Amino acid sequence: MNDYLCTLITNFKNRTMKKTMALLTGLFLISTILFSQTISTGKVPKGTKKAFAKEFSKAVKPEWSLSEGNYKVDFLLNGVKNVVIYDNSGTWQEKDVAVSVPRIPKEIKATMTKEFPGFRTTEAWQVSTPDKVVKYHLGVLKMKEAYDVFLTPTGDILKKDPKVQPAPVQKKKK
Repeated sequence: MNDYLCTLITNFKNRTMKKTMALLTGLFLISTILFSQTISTGKVPKGTKKAFAKEFSKAVKPEWSLSEGNYKVDFLLNGVKNVVIYDNSGTWQEKDVAVSVPRIPKEIKATMTKEFPGFRTTEAWQVSTPDKVVKYHLGVLKMKEAYDVFLTPTGDILKKDPKVQPAPVQKKKK
């Protein structure tokens, strides 16, 4: 009986986690759409396109958007998701490279284990700026609690922002 109960609980947790992840992914995509406006390559300034093509000549599937007055391009490079933000003059402002969870530096893993016990990392990015500052951006989740956490490469927390969870959708009565 105990084995059966454990199996039921495990299956329930797995289904719940999958639904939660699907919901968070959907919210991320919606927020990206709301705060970024996809634009055609023709509307990107020539200097910006030239700077991108020079540095990322092997980029695959670049998708441009306008976000807060800057030009943002999402693309794949060697199978890895990248995001670069350029200003109007074509100068890059930020470069983000997706990091697989196993490749997160051990110092950051140690901090996350200590400061966020029981949380699961759902996304990880290495973020670089022109002034050679490197930080990591992790999305973490535990049940209905989620955070965006920004850390130094040595594991010091720079910022922790709670992710807003949507209110449950009310079903209409017939």
